Amino acid sequence: MVEDDSFLRRLLVTKLKRERFEVAEAASGGEALEYLKTHNPSLVLLDLLMPGVDGFQVLEALRAQERIARTPVIVLSNLGEQQHVDRAKSLGADDYLVKAHFVLDEIMERISKVLSERYL
Repeated sequence: MVEDDSFLRRLLVTKLKRERFEVAEAASGGEALEYLKTHNPSLVLLDLLMPGVDGFQVLEALRAQERIARTPVIVLSNLGEQQHVDRAKSLGADDYLVKAHFVLDEIMERISKVLSERYL
């Protein structure tokens, strides 16, 4: 879970843990890149607007590393313009959710869908 908004991050992490997911958190793109150097997550939930290294840069770096290049990525952002969706998808995002348009249960459904498509 890569999200600089601590309230939203805690909310999502709590929900994911209740659903029996093991969760690692990063509050910035830089933290996420450090984590990804030594870990192989099953999925990355990724915000785009973060200080320093943004989500686009994280996505690009993730896809460039052979070891984790196929890791599913769901972008969860407030950027809802088509140009941002298209850019994230062109960089390899598996799904794109605009935060304001989804409730937690819907986000969980999308996570399950992406994981089942990738791993089953």
